[in-house]
Amino acid sequence: MFSWPRLRDADPVLRCEMASTGEVACFGPNIYSAFLKAILSTGFKLPQKGILIGIQQSFRPNFLSTAHQLKEEGFKLYATEATSAWLCANDVPAIPVAWPSEKEGNTTLPSIKRLISEGHIDLVVNLPNNNTRHLKDNFMIRRMAVDHGVPLITNYQVVKLFAEAIRYAGDLDTTSLFHYRQKESQPKGASQQG
Repeated sequence: MFSWPRLRDADPVLRCEMASTGEVACFGPNIYSAFLKAILSTGFKLPQKGILIGIQQSFRPNFLSTAHQLKEEGFKLYATEATSAWLCANDVPAIPVAWPSEKEGNTTLPSIKRLISEGHIDLVVNLPNNNTRHLKDNFMIRRMAVDHGVPLITNYQVVKLFAEAIRYAGDLDTTSLFHYRQKESQPKGASQQG
């Protein structure tokens, strides 16, 4: 968790020296449950409407299985034009959207800003690198997400774990560390008492 809304106009990407800022630890019966509890405890809201995906070409081979998981979980996917074409070609339907720098009259594609501000997109996945001609557009997308209070994921490992957690976490419980330790100290096969 990092307070990006307080840092106006800063690029909301955690670099290595900032990645452990505001860490949260949570417990669960598996990594997926613990992960979802941790991100929810930071104010992250699980998407209900749509996910905007913007990934650089270098991430695409690894990202495909994650994209399939998001599709199978029933999320409506939006993507920048080239990413949308790649996802659709790989059996992951995604609605193409215009880059923020494109003028609305010059394209028939929906505007990212409008989709975010009207609440159609409630999670932004933006996996940037510096080898793109859309450096400023990607910055604008990340900044729009933060400025509109939309959860933003900018790390491949985090988005992969997020997609897995949505699928495998199960019901989230409110068991404390004390109760987890108590369960661990019980002899195997001992009957559980309420």
